[in-house]
Amino acid sequence: MLKKVASGEKVALVTVIGKEGSAPRDIGATMAIASDGSKVGTIGGGELEGILIKEAMSTLAENRPKRLKIALRPENVPEDAIKTGMICGGVVEVFINIVSPERRLVVVGAGHVGKPVADIGNILGYKVIVIDKNPDLLSPQRYPYAERILGDVVEEVGKLELNETDVVVIAYGEPEVDYQVLKKLILKNFKGHIWALCSKRRAKWMLDRLKQENIDLRDFEGRIHAPAGLDIGSDTPEEIAVSIWAEIICEVKKCSKPVKPLGIF
Repeated sequence: MLKKVASGEKVALVTVIGKEGSAPRDIGATMAIASDGSKVGTIGGGELEGILIKEAMSTLAENRPKRLKIALRPENVPEDAIKTGMICGGVVEVFINIVSPERRLVVVGAGHVGKPVADIGNILGYKVIVIDKNPDLLSPQRYPYAERILGDVVEEVGKLELNETDVVVIAYGEPEVDYQVLKKLILKNFKGHIWALCSKRRAKWMLDRLKQENIDLRDFEGRIHAPAGLDIGSDTPEEIAVSIWAEIICEVKKCSKPVKPLGIF
C-alpha cells in the first residue's frame, strides 16, 4: 500500500475504534484498502469485511473520512448501525480515514498571478512546481520554496509524471501557450484537475478548438475549470489567486460551489 501512496493513489485506512460484545477483532485492528478493492490486513473477513471494503471505496470516492457502526447480530441493533446477517453477537465501530500522497501544485507561468498562486500553495503545504521559460521570473529569489523548471513550457509539462491528486494551474498568459499546455495535459490523460486562468471568451475558444481537433474530452468532464476561480469580485493578481484557491479547496473538500457556464469547463 505504501507503493500505491507513493505512486499517487489514495488509500483508505479502516480501524476498529469500538467494540461491544463478541466481534472478530479487537480495538486497534486495522485494514488498508485501495480504490481498486485490493487490501492489506483484515478486520475479520466475511460479510463484515465485504461491507467495510465497499464503504472504504465510497470514502475514497467522496474524499471524506467516516465513522460507522456495524451490527453483528440480528436483534438489539442500534439505530445508527448497519445491519448484517451475521450472528457473532456484537457491534463494531470503525473509523475510515484517507491516506493521501504528497500534495503537489504545478503552476504553469511564473508571472503576476502565478506567483501568489504558488505562494498560497506553499502556505497550504503543497509541494510546488513552477514552469516558465523566463529565468528572471522563475528565480530562486522569487520562488525559494519551489522546484523550478525552465525551458519550453509545453515540452516540460509533457515530461511531468502527474497523478490524480496533483493540481495544475495554467497562468502563463499567452493564449497559444495556454492552449497547447491544456491540450498536452489532455493528450497525456492527466487524471487530476486543471485550472486555466482566462476569460469566458478564451475558455470557449479553447473548448471549441479542442473539439475541432477531434480531441475526446469526455473523461475530463468536471475536471477542467475555466475561467479559473470562484466569483468573489477579485481584481488584483493576489485576489485572483485567492479566488482560484477558493475553488481548488472547494473541489478538494467536495463542498458546493457555483456551476461553471461552459459545460465541462
